[in-house]
Amino acid sequence: MQCTATLRSASSWAETVRIYVAADIHGSSRAAAMIREELERHRPDVFVAAGDVTNFGPVSFARELLTGLPVRTLAVPGNCDPREIIPILGELEVDLHGRKVEAAGRRFVGIGGSNPTPFGTPFELSEEEIWETLRTAMEPDAILVSHAPPRGYVDVVRSGDHVGSSSVRRIIEEFEPPLALCGHIHEARGVVKHGRTTIVNPGAARDGHSALVDVDGDVRVQLL
Repeated sequence: MQCTATLRSASSWAETVRIYVAADIHGSSRAAAMIREELERHRPDVFVAAGDVTNFGPVSFARELLTGLPVRTLAVPGNCDPREIIPILGELEVDLHGRKVEAAGRRFVGIGGSNPTPFGTPFELSEEEIWETLRTAMEPDAILVSHAPPRGYVDVVRSGDHVGSSSVRRIIEEFEPPLALCGHIHEARGVVKHGRTTIVNPGAARDGHSALVDVDGDVRVQLL
């Protein structure tokens, strides 16, 4: 199934950058194969892995998945990734957690883990930690990558509750990035707008989902 949406962005970008994003891989070898196939098919400028690369480990899976890809890659850990994944991401030169990185001529700012959950997963941060980490790195026109979605957007669980991060939402409201990529809530796959920002939750790669985003003056999203 493929869904396409075109949303107007306030960005002044002239050249198009193509981003392939996958989240919630959860150690699935089938998802890893899908990602490699989609990278070959769509030939993006940047691949973004938006967290939960593993399913509580092992971190060796992240090394296997992210080594030797034919495209510039950026990644943040998810709440189900052990914190030991961060040195691996750094060694592979793909780490975006708490960092600002330039790729394909665009700036990306990332935050891994998630706001607190009821499950005590390995990589959870307080809302204050999320806010302080992002506030020091974020800048206007940067693309935001967070494992957790902003509270109120693509974050509804089966109970009907919104469980996203209030700090991620605050960052979006303050900096108005043209694009925010997230994951975490498998059942909340979708594309929405909040002010000037297009927010994309590609769904769980473990379940065969991902997304392709083309950004210039517009933001065009294909949910794959």
